[in-house]
Amino acid sequence: MASSATYRQRTPSRTVANGGPVDGAGAIPFSVDALVERFQRMLQAKERSPCTVKQYGHIARTFLERTGKPLDEVTRRDLEAYREYLVLEKRYSKNSIYTTVRGLTCLCRSFGLEVAEGFEAPRRPERLPRYLSEEETHRLFEAARGSPRDFAILHVLAYGGLRVSELCHIELEDLEFERNLLHVRSGKGDKDREVVLEDRTRSALDRYLAERTLAGVGSSRLFPLEPVTVERMVRRTAERAQIGRPVTPHMLRHTLATALLSRGCDIRYIQKLLGHASVATTQIYTHVDTQALRDAYQKAKPEY
Repeated sequence: MASSATYRQRTPSRTVANGGPVDGAGAIPFSVDALVERFQRMLQAKERSPCTVKQYGHIARTFLERTGKPLDEVTRRDLEAYREYLVLEKRYSKNSIYTTVRGLTCLCRSFGLEVAEGFEAPRRPERLPRYLSEEETHRLFEAARGSPRDFAILHVLAYGGLRVSELCHIELEDLEFERNLLHVRSGKGDKDREVVLEDRTRSALDRYLAERTLAGVGSSRLFPLEPVTVERMVRRTAERAQIGRPVTPHMLRHTLATALLSRGCDIRYIQKLLGHASVATTQIYTHVDTQALRDAYQKAKPEY
């Protein structure tokens, strides 16, 4: 536990520009280690994802170590100078700058400091999602066939469209085999949804669960793994499948959405399946289906 010397006292009640008291009212930890630990506990209390907690903690630490100031002495110029440093010297991408600004804004707000209000993040570039062809996806499955666990994971990702964090939080009780449904609890945005277990995914899960029972695995989670372990498995399986480019679990989510859309599935159903808050997020996949674009163009092109 940090000693009292690691805290700086300040006014215990403060509000931020968007109104309302802040959760971080009270003493601000003086040491970087104590402050980052406190900040991450605040994020966990707000049920932010483990990835966000880790990422924002790293952002806070690197910023404070770079500026060399206690948090309550940080100025707007310090924030602007740090952003300039990341852009001009570290060559951060717009996406990385966006995440950093969001993290620093969250940090300051959590401790009741208004210095980051109006500290604007750059607009993130809109890139088309990367996805696999059906032939590549089949090769990926075949490369994992020798491992019931990996085979089942790939099927749940590719046919269910789950995020890797959602996959790693599935409980055994979330499987409803009577209706062939998988319940995704507290997905992104703290939203629950249901995913259909199609026949091949159900078969892969049956095989995996039988092996798991024989091995005496006692975890209540369906796949007791961390996201980084799943990401590593997908990458290595793709290498064995000779796909020729890096493959991530999220690419399988994009692959499902693209395949469903190309087969005429209503975009609103795809939105529900993926757990998107807005159909505008799902509409990016309409730009990926180049065959549909060619067909529409052929039908509608003018004859000059």
